[in-house]
Amino acid sequence: MKPLEFLEKLRYELQEINLKISRHRFIEDLSQGKISIDKIRNLLQQQYYIARSDSKALALMYSRSEYPDNDFFLKLIISHQEAIKKVDESLDKLGIKKETIVPNPRAVAFTHFFFYIAYFRSLPEQIILILINFPIFIENINKIGLLINKNYNLYLPFFVEAKWDRELEYFALKILEKYSLEEYKEIPLLALTIQKYELEFWNAIYEETF
Repeated sequence: MKPLEFLEKLRYELQEINLKISRHRFIEDLSQGKISIDKIRNLLQQQYYIARSDSKALALMYSRSEYPDNDFFLKLIISHQEAIKKVDESLDKLGIKKETIVPNPRAVAFTHFFFYIAYFRSLPEQIILILINFPIFIENINKIGLLINKNYNLYLPFFVEAKWDRELEYFALKILEKYSLEEYKEIPLLALTIQKYELEFWNAIYEETF
């Protein structure tokens, strides 16, 4: 099975949980102006913690892989660094001091699982999980950016300017052509698990439980 076929099959199998993420009540309520600015502030604060941690996990993936395959992680690290800058700018716009940020264990559990992936799993598994998770997260972020701008007249760069690089996805699939992905039997379970952590992030942000 070619990498694209493998990826699309996996995305099809994850439709149910991915819909729960992309149609989360946080976004539904935000579209109706029911989400407070405090919850938006909390989302940004938790994302700042996650983004900084994820950048280190990506650097670990880079360090454990070899050229030219590790170029995927290098490109991702560079774009991720830009995303952190946008989070930083958005925190400043809301007057949030970074030293006051307190991580919500439920919300940030994702990044600790991501570190497990970086440290213990193989390059094909790492790439597939990134291709499964990152585009859906960014899709949600973009929806939120538009809704915040529309309903709250507030422009927060992180939400509006985040983007998933389709060229990078094609590049990743090219790397995966040298691997027999069917031999990595745990990929479906790992993919479901990372999306469960993603859903838990949105649930925690919506419910704001610590």
